[in-house]
Amino acid sequence: MDLNNVVIRPAELADTDAIADIYSALWCGWLRRGGFTEDERLVARFNTVMQAQCSPIALVAEVDGKVIAACYVGVYDNGAPRTNPYWQQTYDDLFNQATVRAQTADGNLEGSLFGDSREKATGNRFGASDSPYADGQLNLIIILPEYQGCGLGRRLIEVAREHMRELGCKRFFLMTDNRSDWEFYEHLGMERVAEDHSQDTGDGFIVYIYGDLA
Repeated sequence: MDLNNVVIRPAELADTDAIADIYSALWCGWLRRGGFTEDERLVARFNTVMQAQCSPIALVAEVDGKVIAACYVGVYDNGAPRTNPYWQQTYDDLFNQATVRAQTADGNLEGSLFGDSREKATGNRFGASDSPYADGQLNLIIILPEYQGCGLGRRLIEVAREHMRELGCKRFFLMTDNRSDWEFYEHLGMERVAEDHSQDTGDGFIVYIYGDLA
């Protein structure tokens, strides 16, 4: 794919379903295979909107009018995370739906609904620390599988860095885990600055925190 044909622009509410579809393609396969269509849609919509609501910088990439990727960045002011009011009402509505569904969900579905929120809480604790990387957080970067491997992730992060610098961020961090493509961030030259084992329930799950210059 020619990156010159990619348009990167602010995410809009009208993009909600398209962004959720990317998330679903990457992480909701078990729900899709089980035929849990409504749960799949709720998990994907809630988690992507949750991240948007935490992200003053919310970007999408599109080709020929099709949204193919999203990149969200949070910003911390003296340890306090900024929010994005544009997404607040949609987040509140989906949070209420997710909370109701979680009351009757099994552990797997509850984890899919609120695992990202718990990880974001871990991120906010790091953002409130005295780490030199706690200016901003790359909250989410997702790309449709068929558009991966062509440099789009690197390009999105470059654009996000520009926005971070405009908002006064000198450094930033991101969170991934030992089950995700953490090698991608090391390929970009980022440094692993911390690990978090608080979500390990005996299955060896580890959160990795990477840092870099904005």
